[in-house]
Amino acid sequence: MARVHVKEITRGLDQKKVTAVEAKLAAAKHPKRIAALKAQLAAAKRVAKLREKLHNAPPAKKAAIKAKLAAAKAALKSATKKVRSVTKKIDAKKIASIKAKLAKVKNPEKKAALKEQLKAAKRVAELRKKLFAAPPAKKAAIKAKLEAAKAKLARKAAKVFKISKRLDAAKIVAIRAKLAKVKNPEVKAALKAQLRAAKLVAELRKQLHAAKTGQKASLKA
Repeated sequence: MARVHVKEITRGLDQKKVTAVEAKLAAAKHPKRIAALKAQLAAAKRVAKLREKLHNAPPAKKAAIKAKLAAAKAALKSATKKVRSVTKKIDAKKIASIKAKLAKVKNPEKKAALKEQLKAAKRVAELRKKLFAAPPAKKAAIKAKLEAAKAKLARKAAKVFKISKRLDAAKIVAIRAKLAKVKNPEVKAALKAQLRAAKLVAELRKQLHAAKTGQKASLKA
């Protein structure tokens, strides 16, 4: 009876791990994180499958399966470390990107919004590190805080986009107003080129905002 009980507990833990990785994979957007999570999921499923085989195997086959299970556990541990490493790098890159925008921005409203976004991004990165290092008993509480922080970051990013979109529109209107008044052909040609560039910036910003994280790199390039 004790063995059956242990088997059920172990099976439940394995399934919980697989389900957790599947949930993260469904929410992931960055291609490197998606790839790392897919590798982690495959490793977690491999561990679960081998553990099930071990429970059901005759004594003569247990040693061979145990060896495979040990290797699978090591692979899962390595895959988990990879996911954490990739995630930390993505968080760091996001923070660096916001800092770069903040260094260039001149509009006070956008600057204030970017500062809020930067603070939210730092909070997400901090909580994610805490979650990785936390003992199982504390993970649920940190996960709840992390989800709230991620939601806040999404709101702050949306606010920055909204302000940027409004500023882009105002710039286009201003160039059009100048273009309507100017008579010099050379100045008019320069303003037309400026208008095309401003429209392109506005359009690309919309695409960048709408695109998944995996598509953002190609748009930036």
